Amino acid sequence: MQTNSVVAAPEIVPRELWEEEYNLRRCIPSSTREEPAKALVLFSELLNLRGPVRILDAGCGNGRNSIYLAKRGCRVTAVDFSVAAIGETRRRVVESGVTENVAIVEYFLDDPAPFAEESFDFVLDAYTSCHFLTEEAARRFWSDMARVTRSEGHLLSILFTPEDEYYAQYLRGNSKERLVCDPANKISKRLYTEEESKAFFAQYFKLKYFAKFEFDDFVNAQSYRRVVLTSVLQKRSV
Repeated sequence: MQTNSVVAAPEIVPRELWEEEYNLRRCIPSSTREEPAKALVLFSELLNLRGPVRILDAGCGNGRNSIYLAKRGCRVTAVDFSVAAIGETRRRVVESGVTENVAIVEYFLDDPAPFAEESFDFVLDAYTSCHFLTEEAARRFWSDMARVTRSEGHLLSILFTPEDEYYAQYLRGNSKERLVCDPANKISKRLYTEEESKAFFAQYFKLKYFAKFEFDDFVNAQSYRRVVLTSVLQKRSV
């Protein structure tokens, strides 16, 4: 007698899909973009991210944000679990002449970060945590990011929202989880409303600044109105 088996959804986008994205598909604009994230550029001035500030770029991708911060004199630790992403970051770091300011570490992002408590003054989540597809996986990640951030240190998170024109077309019905799968590369994301993101982060941090960014961008040679939520968080003092 046959029985129907239930296949559990992954908690995080599998590494092999990222290897394909960086090596072959390159569908996500930030996979090839050299300029840093717009939100990071804005808040780096407000938060005075320069000089000997210790920064963790959690999910560094091709290294664009790490290089930007390193050029400002920051001490950056760039981490990712994609071999292709790490290789591209390393290449770009050398070409940019900032090797002394960037340490590159490969580790699986769903595992505890291999750093001591309060190792960093600032943690960057540039479109990384939206790839944790369950709330439990997201909780583990952010709890660990709080652990490695110093007391009163800052964190910056950039998330996609259901208002984003590209990802909105792939939303299925009225699912509360708002998971979308990009058919171009099979990579899934979790979208957050403003209320959801604020409520989630309130469990771990103080919300210092919040902004909704809207801009036009090309995805697969077509223009879309992109909408992202940016949260500047502060770790509560112990």
